[in-house]
Amino acid sequence: MIQRVQSLYWFLAAVLLAVFYFASFAYITTPEGAINLSVWNGVVVDPAGSYNFALSFWPLHVVVLLAVLSTLITIFCFKRRALQLRLSGIAMVLDLGVLGLSYFYYRTLSGQVEGLTSLSIVYLLPLIAAILTLLGFLGVKKDIAILRSLSRL
Repeated sequence: MIQRVQSLYWFLAAVLLAVFYFASFAYITTPEGAINLSVWNGVVVDPAGSYNFALSFWPLHVVVLLAVLSTLITIFCFKRRALQLRLSGIAMVLDLGVLGLSYFYYRTLSGQVEGLTSLSIVYLLPLIAAILTLLGFLGVKKDIAILRSLSRL
């Protein structure tokens, strides 16, 4: 059934990852200006032209989009619980991969620029999405256990 609570968990996880995709997850403040990091825009320098970076954010783009797609696909595989378990596991690994990869980009950029560096609260959204995906995973396992106990009767 698509009206299960797991579907709500997975939908919220997908929404959190979509917010992470568009919002800035790290800031670097320098005397020359400010630098924002986001998945969608990459490195945004204000004022423009004061820094030049050769960082490619394509791996982060791909991992975030795969995490969102796997989470959304999991919602619509409600008749195949084993597939939902596998997709939830993959989505959790991708969520944690997004967290690690975004931290890698943050550390790489903060090593190149002298200034005050800070992570935004948005940085924690993939972790919250992984926890919500885990709750969905546990809900499917509970459904499987209920169905097995009913089939014994």
